[in-house]
Formats: sequence, structure tokens, C-alpha cells
Amino acid sequence: MDERMDILYLRLSKEDGDTEDGSIDESCSIQAQRTCIKQYLHSKGFSVEHFSEIIDDGYSGTTMDRPGMNRLIKLVGSGKVRTIIVRDLSRFARSYLEAGHYLEFVFPAYNVRFISINDQFDSMELGESTGGLDLAIRNLINQMYSKDIARKIKSAVDLKKLSGEFVYGTAPFGYKKGEVRHTIVIDEPAAQIVRQIFKWAAEGITVTNIAQRLNIASVPTPSVYLADIRGKYRTRSSWSYDSVRNILYNRIYTGDTVPFKSHVVRVGSKRVKQVPPELQQVIPNTHEAIISHEQYDRALAVIKSVKKSRSAGSDNPFTSLLICGCCGNRLSKGREKNKTWLCAMHRYNPKADCKSVRIDNGRLEQIVLRAITTQCALLDAKVRSIEKESYSAKAEEQILRNECQSLYKQIGRIQADKMALYERYACGNIMKEAYAAEKNLLLAQEEELKAQYGMAEQRQALLKEKIHMSTEQISAAERIAPYQGLTKLTPGLARELIKRIVIRPDERIRIEWNFSDELSGLVEFPEICFKKQAI
Repeated sequence: MDERMDILYLRLSKEDGDTEDGSIDESCSIQAQRTCIKQYLHSKGFSVEHFSEIIDDGYSGTTMDRPGMNRLIKLVGSGKVRTIIVRDLSRFARSYLEAGHYLEFVFPAYNVRFISINDQFDSMELGESTGGLDLAIRNLINQMYSKDIARKIKSAVDLKKLSGEFVYGTAPFGYKKGEVRHTIVIDEPAAQIVRQIFKWAAEGITVTNIAQRLNIASVPTPSVYLADIRGKYRTRSSWSYDSVRNILYNRIYTGDTVPFKSHVVRVGSKRVKQVPPELQQVIPNTHEAIISHEQYDRALAVIKSVKKSRSAGSDNPFTSLLICGCCGNRLSKGREKNKTWLCAMHRYNPKADCKSVRIDNGRLEQIVLRAITTQCALLDAKVRSIEKESYSAKAEEQILRNECQSLYKQIGRIQADKMALYERYACGNIMKEAYAAEKNLLLAQEEELKAQYGMAEQRQALLKEKIHMSTEQISAAERIAPYQGLTKLTPGLARELIKRIVIRPDERIRIEWNFSDELSGLVEFPEICFKKQAI
């Protein structure tokens, strides 16, 4: 019995959705797709209860990088999917190349049935053919339509920006969405904080001192204040240099809007290019101002006069990899001659535990080198064990493959015997009772063989998955093995091996490896204590 999954895949682009304002959890189009598919299943005699749903609500079809799609492809790759059904092909993908790749190669390879209702496409009915030129043309039209509608949407949004409408998502700190669509109005409690920041800056108080004053007074940060509006959003409880500076540089508080600070390179691209400040267009008086242009200019003149100088690029291997275990900010070391990494947040919030988050650069390098050596040694032992298990699994999989071939031939012979038996009965060479008795015997033998064949196939699929995982784990381990005798860490090696290093105030560190996902279940990745006695 085939126990693989049957899946309904539903998708809607955020441009066409009706969940933008957060009034409902799921768009009407998703509901319409679900209803269409269920009606189709009922008409074909399928049981809807046996189908699972995977939904991408608010994701464009121009890219396959969607949470639901990634999960679906992973399930297909592990051999767990029997059927995928969509309302139309554009819900699956608008790129004719990507859609064609999956329909022509991936799904047939994993014996997955693909149904597109509106396109009247069913891979099982087509057999080895996947629709040929007709399907390719539909895919191409879908891709062209997607690019055309993206250009039209962008053009419409750009016109709204130029006319002074607020079409930028969440309102900035100090404002809230107005009752009239695409407008913002002053949010007085937050606006008072903004006015105070500009007042201090105009008086010559540095950005660092402004952050300190706000933290001492326990003033909520913009992310904390806006968390209720944004829902699930990463918040920072303390004001920092960047959070104050971002407010002081934001021209929106003067009542003006700068609509095009950046632009994508082309439609469908993820590459964004920044527009230089001198080339940015300013739309004046689009909303009520919190501060005057004079206040903005005075504050900007002060902070520019004490602007931080950027140091030259560092070749330290830990640059941008160290994270504070208290606030989540990156640790810094300052000048190259400095030896200690620390969290700068304590400068702005003396009450935070970030003051205890510090570690000597030399000590950290010793810890990381030792951790790399330890991981390599553990992996070496594990790999030898995996290779033995993989060899055994391959031998067992070969036996099962031969068994499946034998069972398949036996089932074929029984089906031939059934046909021969029917021909004898049709020619009058055998009585009806004898025909029925022999037929029932053959049917029972066929059912038994099919059951054995199904069980052997399942065991074979599990073994294939095990062999595949073992191969990936061995490959990942082999990439890491050469670093066992590492004596010096370079920036390139650090970024190849390490995702990030979290430094905690209780003198513990957690190294997050780039290979941890591939080797999950093979080795443990515990936290490390960096007290003096631990070295």
C-alpha cells in the first residue's frame, strides 16, 4: 500500500492579497483555491480528508524560494509525496524554466503525480509525455504575465509615492497610520520622544550621550514601542548609537518624504542599489511635521561635526562573528592594537549586563582552535562508523532491489496466467466453477505478492534515504577533516566554518557552526566555558 502524502499547494502574491492590513489571517484567494480544488477532488471521487495543505500566502511565483515550496520540494526529495494538486500552474511557478524542470524531470523521477486543474494537466493521464509545447507556452505566458503585472504594480506604487501618499508599510516611530488610507498622523507619545532627541542634538549633545539619557530614563525604544503594531518582530530593549542616529537622519519628521532612497536593479531581482543623498528626490509637505526644518538642519549639523571616523577594514578572523548574549549586538574591539572584544551597548545603558560581555582575542582564538580540533576528532570517529553502516545499508538495498525485481516478475506471470485462464474460459475449455476457483486462487496469490512488493519498496526507500543522508554527512565531514591540525585561524577559514559566536556574561560561549545542520545528530555542539581554568 502506497502511504505517501497527497498535497494541495496554495499560493497568493502579497500584491494581490487582502491580508496586508492584518484584518484577516488568510486571503480570500487562498480560500477560493481551496474550494476549487476540493470540488475537483469530489468530482473525481477522491477523499479530501487524505490531502494535506501547504500554503504560501503573500509570496511571489517568480521565485521558488518560498517557505511552503521549500518544504514541498524537501518532501518530494525524500520520497514522501504521491500527488501534488494546484488550481493552475501559475500557483506553482511563473518561471517556465523552473516549472518545466520540475514537471519534466524532478516529479517523474520521484514518481509524483502532478495535477493542475485549470490547465487540465494530469501527469498520470499523460504518461511519459508532460504536455510538450502547449505546457511550455503556458509556462512562458505565466512568466511574461508576472513580469508585466510587477511593472504595473511598481508604476502604480511609484505614482502614489510621488503624489505624497504613504505606501511604505509600518509608519515610522513618532507617527501612526491615519484613518484615511495611505496617510500618517502624529503619534503624540512617540513624537514627544522624537522632539526631545532633536532638541538634545541641536544643543550639541552627542548621539552616545543621547542614547545614555534615554536608557537611564527607561524610555522605550522604537522597536519595543512598535512591537504591538508589527506583531512578531525582533525588539531591542536599549537605545544605541544607531537607533538615535537613524531618527536624527530621517527627514520624514520635517513633514517631507524621500520616496526613492533605493531601487531594485530590475523587475524580479533581489539586488538593491542605493541612491546617493544628493540625487534623492524630496516631496515636501506630505504630512504633518513633528519638527521644523530649522531644527532638523541644526541637529544634523551638530551630529555631522562629531561624525565617527570609519576605521580601515580589519583582517581579524572574528570581525562580525561575535554576538552579545545579552542584547544581540555585535561585539567590537576598536583599534587593531586593542586585545579585548566587548559589547558597546553598556556605554549607552549602564544598567545592562552587557558590561560583563568581554573576552580576550588571544584566549578566544585558543578556544576556537581547540573546538575545531575537537569537532574534527569526533567527526573522524563518527564517519568511520557511518561508512560501515552505509556499506551494510547498500548491501541490504541491493538485496531488496533484487527481491522487488523477482516479485515484479512473479506478479507479471500471475497476470499472464489470469489472462490465459480467461481465454480458456471464453473458449469453453473450462467450466465456470473451475474458472472462478482458479481465478480466486490467482487473485489471492497476486494480492500477497503485491503486499510483499509494497513492503519491500518501502524498506528500500528507507534504506535509500539512509544512504543519501550518510553520503551527505560523510561529504560534509570530509570538507571539515583537513582542519584538524589547524594552528592559525584566518578570516576566510573562520567564515567557512563558523556562523557566529555568542559570548555570554556568565563566561560561557556558544559556537554556531556552518556545518551544524548537515551533521545534526552526529555530534553535539555544547557551550564552552572560557574561565581561566578552562584553558
